[in-house]
Amino acid sequence: IFTRWHSTSPYGQSHIRKSHPRSLPAPVVPHFLQHVTRADGSTFTHWTTSPRSKIVLTRDTTNHPLWNATERVSGASSENNQDEEDEGTGRMGRWKKRFGEDIAAEQWLELQE
Repeated sequence: IFTRWHSTSPYGQSHIRKSHPRSLPAPVVPHFLQHVTRADGSTFTHWTTSPRSKIVLTRDTTNHPLWNATERVSGASSENNQDEEDEGTGRMGRWKKRFGEDIAAEQWLELQE
């Protein structure tokens, strides 16, 4: 196909060669071997872009409460939660301070009428 450097067409310049800037090659990202020590003492090695060769974690999936629901629901922490409720500093304690003591179902129905 023969293309011109200037247009003689009344329909636009879509057939004219356009000079595109030269594209650079994709950058080479270095990867390093990293030795990770978790909070429970277990270790593993993996490849990463971080240049640190060794990392020691103090908080990870083995000891974080959001990752361990069983620790929250039934464990040493549940005893602490019950103590908080007895002291009146937990959620139920705040509810009782705000709205008064527990109301039985019959009393609740009477209040609604």
